[in-house]
Amino acid sequence: MGKPHHGNEHTHDGLPPHSHDDGVSHGHSHGEPTGNAIEKIAFTRSQFLRMCLSGVAAAAVVRSPGAAAQAPISSKPRTDSYDDPVVFNGPSAYRQFLKKEGIPVYEGGAIDVNKVALKPWKRVGVLGAYIFLEGTAGTVDAWVAEIPPGGQTNPERHIFEEQMLVLAGKGRTQVWQRDQKDMLTFEWEKGAVFPSPLNTWHRHINAGKDPVRMVAITNAPLLIDMFRHPEFIFDNDYVFTERFDGRKDYFSPTPQKFFPTVPRNRKTKEAGHHSHSLVNFVPDIWKWKLYPAGQGVDDNDNHLAMARNTMACHVEQFPTGTYERGHRHGPGSTIILLDGTGFSLMWPHELGTTPFQDGKQQQVQQFEWKEGTLVVPPLQWFHQHFNNGKVPARFVKLGGWNNDLYPFTTTLVSDPGRTEIDYPDEDPRVRAIFKERLAASGGEFKMPASVFKRG
Repeated sequence: MGKPHHGNEHTHDGLPPHSHDDGVSHGHSHGEPTGNAIEKIAFTRSQFLRMCLSGVAAAAVVRSPGAAAQAPISSKPRTDSYDDPVVFNGPSAYRQFLKKEGIPVYEGGAIDVNKVALKPWKRVGVLGAYIFLEGTAGTVDAWVAEIPPGGQTNPERHIFEEQMLVLAGKGRTQVWQRDQKDMLTFEWEKGAVFPSPLNTWHRHINAGKDPVRMVAITNAPLLIDMFRHPEFIFDNDYVFTERFDGRKDYFSPTPQKFFPTVPRNRKTKEAGHHSHSLVNFVPDIWKWKLYPAGQGVDDNDNHLAMARNTMACHVEQFPTGTYERGHRHGPGSTIILLDGTGFSLMWPHELGTTPFQDGKQQQVQQFEWKEGTLVVPPLQWFHQHFNNGKVPARFVKLGGWNNDLYPFTTTLVSDPGRTEIDYPDEDPRVRAIFKERLAASGGEFKMPASVFKRG
């Protein structure tokens, strides 16, 4: 499928940017395993002397008979120090983490999560791959995992948020905080959407006869780059009771609360909000009830406040023969198409709102989408989604920002001002392109004339 060309160089694990014989910067994917790095541990003389003085070096050689009565020793030896050497222009902590995971890392503009190839993921105990598209701007990532019949993932916990969609198969998930006796278990099948509550232990089990395929969006890149210690990320005892308190109906499919849509005023820019459901388990995202959204024509959505996460999540649907307003926003809005076929137009916001009219059409990117397509619009690029297919187009946004409930202070990721191009102000060529595509597919143009009038 077509992938938007972002025009940005990017490096991989500290290597120089890729170049191609044609001199053109290409949108592309990388499917080779990153490999497992062997971490070499070395001590400076001053570090070793301090270790000897503190008794660490002696304990490493031989444990004294009274060692058990001494202060607890970490299960994982700490090898870091304030005096560790610094490295200029090296790979980020998250890039280093990806390399050690040893599974494929796919990059570029878009990818089909139903077809992406997977390889053994030792840490998690199943097959897996990472997806790290350019539109995330390094703020979120995705992983795809496959669990064989009778298999399960290794138990894990982490202090980054995670929201997932079951693509195929059926099974159950177990979640607990401290004691496994207080474990919650819930069952799911294709279409289920749910979070891994922050820093809770959890594992996913295949209870069917066919492989389970899951996709998840996380904000791990931000957390790993910030703290730089996998042990802090994956072996932290802090309990976020406001995120998960172990109540028996935590994963009930019935929303704890529902908030109807409050339309925003496009003339005065007065803020409103979409419909919101406080819910931690959606049994079938294909069938989840939606409400008027106001982004296009007869489009509907519902925002899902899951596990009190900072990452946003919502499901949206719009009819055949219609398209959404052009808009732009911050990074990381990870969209997975659930139903329908269509296309999107995208262009850098520096081109303005009428790129065709201004003779800049060569810089407008067009890509096709269908069920299973995962795409992340590039940072602050204008984009519009068009449904020229035979059925309503439905997608789920599993990650990203612009959370009406838990916004960030920084506007680099949280963008409450959301810039739109209203239908009367859009480039005339946009509508013409859509009509041409509909004519080619035998579709009908269903946009009412009233939306193109000012007033």
